[in-house]
Amino acid sequence: MKRDPNARLEDRLGPREPPYRSRGESQVGRLLERYGIPFCYEHPLVVYSGGRYRSWHPDFTLPTYGDLIVEYAGMPDRADYMIGLRYKQRVYALNHVAAVFIYPQDVTGPSWPERLASRIHDAGVRNLARQSRHAYSRSRSYR
Repeated sequence: MKRDPNARLEDRLGPREPPYRSRGESQVGRLLERYGIPFCYEHPLVVYSGGRYRSWHPDFTLPTYGDLIVEYAGMPDRADYMIGLRYKQRVYALNHVAAVFIYPQDVTGPSWPERLASRIHDAGVRNLARQSRHAYSRSRSYR
């Protein structure tokens, strides 16, 4: 079977990548692949919210960065969407879940891949350091 060299990248990749829900998520997923950052797409996460435990499915979970969450926030111009997004940010913070939120303007411009990869890397390193400090302080409290 001969490949069409003029086919869109999305069409050529086809079944090799997860069925992303948006073009922005697709861009973020490809960026993570390009920079060799392992991720799980829509991996379940249990959070405590509204007086009970709930199962959420964040866009990307990065296991090598201490399960850092990466969320693509594709509709910042919609007020109802932003209310939900701010709620999600609060729930992550209350559950001590480190998260990076990416907006459409973050995936534009000539050097967006490098900027975004650096931002994700820095957040991941901070998350691992925080987890390490927390684990150390917990181990010290048992002595």
